[in-house]
Amino acid sequence: MISVLLLFAIADPIHFYADPIVYRSTLEIQDTIMQTTRVEDIFYVEFNCGIPYHELSFETYDTLIITKTSIVFLLKNLERPDSIVDTLYRQYTIPSFSQAAQQQLLFLTQFGLHVPEGSYAYDITVSSGDKTGSMADEIVISKDNYRMSDILIAKSIVYDTIETYLHKGTLRVVPHPSHVFNERYSKLYVYYEIYDIVPDSSRFKIHYIVTDTAGTLISQIPRFVDKHYGSQAINFGLSIQDFEAGTYVLTVNISSEDDELITQKKTLFEIRRTVQKEVSYTNLPYYDQIEYFVSAKEYRAFQNFSEEGKQHYLDKFWRENDYFDITQRFEDADRRYSQGSAVGHKTDRGRIYVKYGKP
Repeated sequence: MISVLLLFAIADPIHFYADPIVYRSTLEIQDTIMQTTRVEDIFYVEFNCGIPYHELSFETYDTLIITKTSIVFLLKNLERPDSIVDTLYRQYTIPSFSQAAQQQLLFLTQFGLHVPEGSYAYDITVSSGDKTGSMADEIVISKDNYRMSDILIAKSIVYDTIETYLHKGTLRVVPHPSHVFNERYSKLYVYYEIYDIVPDSSRFKIHYIVTDTAGTLISQIPRFVDKHYGSQAINFGLSIQDFEAGTYVLTVNISSEDDELITQKKTLFEIRRTVQKEVSYTNLPYYDQIEYFVSAKEYRAFQNFSEEGKQHYLDKFWRENDYFDITQRFEDADRRYSQGSAVGHKTDRGRIYVKYGKP
């Protein structure tokens, strides 16, 4: 039974991240009538979507705080009249709003499909409650550009022997679709695949080159990789704890041992040195429920402000008060003191608890 419905910023669109990564593989096609077999290249377009929790609408079921989200995905071939539409339904749970805010919680969804070479337009629409947000772009896929896959930026890569969600072979690769790293992170990870390898006793020479957007060299790390298979997956960890705040270009060069360039891919990432607890608490739960913390006169004046005036007042209030602590009080009161249809923080005991905290 739904006890409370909490909606975040209904009028605002949902903002989310989407990071498309293209991998290449081969497909063996058998013609049983002509008794022939041919091999064709096929590409897998993987989309990694990250949705910040505060962009979604939540419902409270007893002690569970959940959000129900739909993700509509459209991929259209720009060279012929083909298109694919699919809808994913996801239900996410958070422990509490205060913990989610402190952890900057982001929900990750990964999906994809196989396509031939060509030019494609994609559109991703995320809906939750009365909120909707969309993202659209184009991808050009050509075999000539895929001696190696795109570079997947990840926040962790670990061995995965039980093949859990987000696994690639024997690895669990957790994407970081925003490509933005703050002081919570001391390292970023990359995952990519190399194709058309002729296994022999020689090795690949791989250079990981980091520059700023002006082209100034920041870091260059060489590695050697043995050629064991026709295609190989590579992962690498890059320490970022000494990087200044800013936007960087990561280039991966694959060369022969005598430094003949074979292929190259680039991607961007950003370093932010200050953790942003929240740019704004606007429209988060309990954001405008300040009547327990100001005098009756001040609250009446607040109610008569214009929308802009209320916004300025609330911004000032939350700069001077701990949103996370107060949110936790509301949640504790709702859990402890709810009576019938009355939510806990509306009861007498709940109001005292919210105002003063634990006895």
